[in-house]
Amino acid sequence: MSAKREARAPELSQPAIWQEVEFGSYGADLPLWGELAQVADGPVLELGAGAGRVGLQLAAGGHEVIAVERDRELGAELKRTADERGVSVSLVVADLGSPADLRLRSRPMLAIGPLHVIQVLDGAARPALLGRLGDLMEPGATIALTVVDESTLLSSGAAATQILPDMRELDDWVYSSEPLWVQVGEEALTVRRLRERVSPEGEVQRTVHDEVLHRVSPDRLELEAEEAGLRRAGRRQISSGPNEADSTVVLLEVPS
Repeated sequence: MSAKREARAPELSQPAIWQEVEFGSYGADLPLWGELAQVADGPVLELGAGAGRVGLQLAAGGHEVIAVERDRELGAELKRTADERGVSVSLVVADLGSPADLRLRSRPMLAIGPLHVIQVLDGAARPALLGRLGDLMEPGATIALTVVDESTLLSSGAAATQILPDMRELDDWVYSSEPLWVQVGEEALTVRRLRERVSPEGEVQRTVHDEVLHRVSPDRLELEAEEAGLRRAGRRQISSGPNEADSTVVLLEVPS
């Protein structure tokens, strides 16, 4: 029986599966990344690329994509999917929390940080990454970083008491991720989810997962960027729709 279950288990790694379950259907930001990549007309650096939700779409559109991801399993899944789709993505396995170790073979014209990846870093770590991006990118390049629009975090939609779980069926396994609550602390936002996976035989496994994002306002991020030698270049807004907080995209420019 155990061999039968093993044979049916999804080929994707668990990190890749949960990323697909929780973020795979999110596409509110994709038009903006495509627009910025078109304007940049050069290599695109994606920070925290994961399994390729954004990077694979940009690569399919003909853009040169450099994907930075610290999780080797997610990076391997990105490369596997890129090969399956016949697109080229350059993978760099690196931790954004150690930006001095980040090395690139080409100088990007655009760097993007979807899904609030900049908020994975705290206030002590962000300036070092911002400064390193300024060193690695072409003069005149653009950096676009999303932060949670906290004014919409507790809107009627985002604070609804009954939010349907995100669900996926993969190789007869059923996965669901149900948002339980968002805790707004002085320094961080914590999103708690109940993750559940059901095997083809009906065996249920449940775990609790917390996603922690360090709070930073657009004003604060722009100030940190200026102190790191970058320039303010405007803001864009991403409306995520019901049951999701919106995002503010802080645009920065590498001085020429």
